[in-house]
Amino acid sequence: MTATKTTRVRDAAASRDALLQAAQELFGQNGFEATTIRDIGERAGVDAALIARYFGSKADLYIAAVVAEDDDGQPVEAYDNVSEMADVLIARADRRGPGPIMQAMVRSDTSADIRVAAHDRVAHRLVEPIAAQLVAEGVERPRLRAELAVSALLGVTLARSLSWFDEIGKIPKDELVTLIAETIGAMSTS
Repeated sequence: MTATKTTRVRDAAASRDALLQAAQELFGQNGFEATTIRDIGERAGVDAALIARYFGSKADLYIAAVVAEDDDGQPVEAYDNVSEMADVLIARADRRGPGPIMQAMVRSDTSADIRVAAHDRVAHRLVEPIAAQLVAEGVERPRLRAELAVSALLGVTLARSLSWFDEIGKIPKDELVTLIAETIGAMSTS
């Protein structure tokens, strides 16, 4: 009699999705600190070590979970220029207010791990594309200029969301995006 060999089919996308869904549920129920990676792995029905492979860390998984919830399944945007970036960020903030990434960066009660993960996401999605564009244009100190531009953009977005200034809150989005692009463009190249 021959023993039949069983092979386990591995589906990386399904495992990643299961971890993300389990994280959303558990972080929502228990919060970040009270949820362990073991709990997430058990809920997902996969090895908790896959969190490191697919997300990096518990904090990175937390950011992925809140962003996935915030993005409503929308694909991650690839920004071609500051104007496009400003348009998407201002429109999103107009619809929902400051998102989870911005909140994680500015709230005093955010854990250090989550703040670092949020910072890394902003650096990767916003700062690095602008810096790369400035490098290609031969602009001096491209990383610093990109950080200044993103800081200005996030500040305007937050000011508009929280109604800090009357004019920023009243101006139509398209006009604001044009002014932001002009201002940041001047900051980036002068």
